[in-house]
Amino acid sequence: DGSGSDGSPELQSASDSAFEAGATQPHLIDSTGSDVPIPSTLLGIPAGSNVLLESKLVEGAEETQVAVRLQSDQMFFVQLINYIERTRAFEQSYTQQYTSNVSSLGSELTFVTSPFKHDFQIWREIFRLYVDAEVWSHAEGDLRPTNTAREGQDRFSKFTQHIESIGLTGQFRDPLSAKLLVSFYKLNSELTYMKLLQEMNELATRKIIKKHDKRTHLIAKTQFPQLVTFDTTTLTRALIYTVYTELVGVVPQISDYLCPMCLSIAWRPLRLECSHVFCSRCVVKASRCRMFNCPVCRSKDAIYKAGVSNVDQALLNFLKLYFPKEVKERQRDIQQEITDEETGTIVAMQSRSKPCIIM
Repeated sequence: DGSGSDGSPELQSASDSAFEAGATQPHLIDSTGSDVPIPSTLLGIPAGSNVLLESKLVEGAEETQVAVRLQSDQMFFVQLINYIERTRAFEQSYTQQYTSNVSSLGSELTFVTSPFKHDFQIWREIFRLYVDAEVWSHAEGDLRPTNTAREGQDRFSKFTQHIESIGLTGQFRDPLSAKLLVSFYKLNSELTYMKLLQEMNELATRKIIKKHDKRTHLIAKTQFPQLVTFDTTTLTRALIYTVYTELVGVVPQISDYLCPMCLSIAWRPLRLECSHVFCSRCVVKASRCRMFNCPVCRSKDAIYKAGVSNVDQALLNFLKLYFPKEVKERQRDIQQEITDEETGTIVAMQSRSKPCIIM
């Protein structure tokens, strides 16, 4: 970016010896001054440009810089847009391949995460911890669409370390589960690299334009983004959504089937006329307290009208199948609660039948 002393833009500063008027194809000029013609198609550089290779030591390591001298501002913007379009084409191709890999992994996961398989509970715990780790989401109040690549990488590393520390991976019985977990790790790592690539490309483009404006006294920094949109979130958000729906969503989580009133699993779920679901015990208790409207949407008399016909039998069977342990615990808790209420009622009745004795 920027321009030389003659006003022609360049990607990096170059000496005047690197410019040859009337050149018909790009040239390489190495540190010894040798002029080596190269094909234009090799680097995507227009005819009439020159390339300068400069080597220097940076913190003890040799660093090679490539400077491209362009002959007009128009050529600079044409090249920049061309690079951006090629990057987007790569991202689209990568997205298709990534989505295909996620779908393939999801298909294999459906086999090992069957509720009749031993590894089902392990996978459910792994995905629960993955969601809790908030690898790509934010804390409440953060309005950014997704975490940065660095944040995602750090959180994912902590997640994998936690999985190893509690020994979940060693509990797999099916060898396929261990293989699929490695594939799940790789897909997350690839997502991190893609997001990092997007962030680096956006930053590089902005810096190139900023330096070009500084050397040419133009205002492309404010006008160029209006012509070419920089978007580092839409693609990664789509990929993240694919991971959550195709992989994490394969295993049901109990947090999606809790009663909004008692925050326990909705045992014997009643689906009200407003479509909100509550456990039957909470509906009975709400009715006794004369709470006749839906506690969620305030639909008038939704609880008052609920009865046996409102039991969601399909959801009831689903909960029995995927959450047998939680269902049994909830049944015991409800039975104990009913027993305590009946005992309290009997004691209260006996107390009222006895005479009051003042000592």
